[in-house]
Amino acid sequence: MSFSEVLREVVERIEGATSCIILASDGIPVEEYTTERLIDFNDLSAEASTLIKDIELASEDLGIGKAREFSVIADSCGIIMRKITDEYYITVVLKPDANYGKARFVLRTVVPKIEQEFIT
Repeated sequence: MSFSEVLREVVERIEGATSCIILASDGIPVEEYTTERLIDFNDLSAEASTLIKDIELASEDLGIGKAREFSVIADSCGIIMRKITDEYYITVVLKPDANYGKARFVLRTVVPKIEQEFIT
């Protein structure tokens, strides 16, 4: 299954999902699928690397291990990022009334389908 097929599947399986993106930890997008742009992907890419670094540092400082997933829920949309490997994340963008629990479940189940593609 190609990345674009996996990303489309994620969006289609989650009520209220509008986009799914694979991002490198430095913020560079690898692949994306969208039905509606709730946010600017260039802005998301630029901010993602800072978010990832800050969350990894906080997780380390708290002594709780590596962060596998994090979310930002705001007025206009929600963003859930799940780690594929140390260098790559799958990200879903959701409408405010989306099913966030299902989004977390779908990301958790889809990562095993694609993680081998990122392991060198």
